[in-house]
Amino acid sequence: MTYWKSVLLVLLGACSYGVLSLFMKLSFQAGFTPYEMSSSQLILGGLIMSIMALFFSKQRFQWKYVQKLIPVSLMMASSSFFYHQAVSQMSASLAIVFFFQFTWIGVLLESVAQRKWPSPAKWVSIVMLGIGTVFASGLGESGWQTISLTGLACGLLSGATFAFVIFFSGRILADMNPYLRSAISISLASVMISIVYPPAFLINGRLLEGLLPFGLLVALFGSVIPIFCLSVGVPRIGNGLATILSAAELPAVVLLSSFVLRESVSLSQWGGVLMILAAIGMPQIKWKQILMPAQTVQKNSA
Repeated sequence: MTYWKSVLLVLLGACSYGVLSLFMKLSFQAGFTPYEMSSSQLILGGLIMSIMALFFSKQRFQWKYVQKLIPVSLMMASSSFFYHQAVSQMSASLAIVFFFQFTWIGVLLESVAQRKWPSPAKWVSIVMLGIGTVFASGLGESGWQTISLTGLACGLLSGATFAFVIFFSGRILADMNPYLRSAISISLASVMISIVYPPAFLINGRLLEGLLPFGLLVALFGSVIPIFCLSVGVPRIGNGLATILSAAELPAVVLLSSFVLRESVSLSQWGGVLMILAAIGMPQIKWKQILMPAQTVQKNSA
């Protein structure tokens, strides 16, 4: 797979998280709880991915894969758990700001692993992502309200654990068939989250009361598409760039809120979206060719 196809895959995975937010909002309006949606997202997602792996994976299942993918699944389940706790303790705008700290955490993880300082373009991108996130989330207008220490800690932990999901996606069994890898990691995460949120909806009739369609949608856009895209794209483009590209989730949320849910989006929020999009494109620009075109021509002609 080419470099740019991998970039597009990671962007697709990030945007699918934005679509997830749309269906989560609709499911809450229908009367389903965050606990039910979080559990159904991973349980049904693992089921869907396992069926796909059965048909499309030529690699056979081995129990050793389960052991090796435990760190990925643990971070996946932890990210879901901590984000839910953060939302329950503070406003959604604050929770998403703290969650989006995964951008600089992910770049820092890559720097430590590679023992290489991030490029200036990545640092500029991270700063732009931070500023753009504050405005796109609406926090720039609503202001900082009273924040509980528990909510703050859970919000930061949700971002940190998601950064580890991306980090491990590029390092643990990176050459493994993505269908089988995604099936194992999501299914294992569903077992872990079930310990905290027992899936009572499987036996109390809630599935037939309208939960099943929402569960399948959040599983598809919250687990199947993003985890598969990360499994394929991250090993080919690197953790740092994949972390920055994953910030496309927030612009997707704002766009869907405006055009689908018909929610009011302010001018400053649109400005934040544009800044995030610019920050995502920043590492892709060949700055040396732009700033020193003459030297580049001489080098190519030599």
